Amino acid sequence: MLKVNEAAQPSHCILDDGGRIVRTDEVPWTRLAAPGFEAIQYKILNHDLDRGYMVILNTFDPGARFRPHKHLGCVEIIMLSGSFFYENGEVRANDYMLEAGGVTHAPASDEGALMIAIFHGPLQITGPDGKIEAVVGIDELYALAEANNAVAHLPPKPNRNPRGV
Repeated sequence: MLKVNEAAQPSHCILDDGGRIVRTDEVPWTRLAAPGFEAIQYKILNHDLDRGYMVILNTFDPGARFRPHKHLGCVEIIMLSGSFFYENGEVRANDYMLEAGGVTHAPASDEGALMIAIFHGPLQITGPDGKIEAVVGIDELYALAEANNAVAHLPPKPNRNPRGV
């Protein structure tokens, strides 16, 4: 077992075995700017830009009401504190939830929530007429976090344009 000297690593670090420690208290919160989702703050903990996979720590503000959205991939949630609810039930502290891909819902939270969410694809935000108004995935979340100086703990973003143009 690898032992790490805490005093020698006061901040985020890459371990000798390729693992990583993220000091989440040192990562700034980024507020989501998507329409109808302004009550969410997040910190990206891990990602795979090519697969659209991301692990985030996120909060819902107390009294949050979100617009309908469709998950294009599944989402795994581990609720750390607080709760949220929607048409299919309530997710409370210490619950694990798997949201299936293809599901459309509109969650809400009276007390607020703190959770770890593992996304396996983006989501589409729909308007009152059911038309797609925005897509939110790792590219959008990474860009917002980068503008907020909240990605220094992550590996460098790969060049997504293979021709370098």
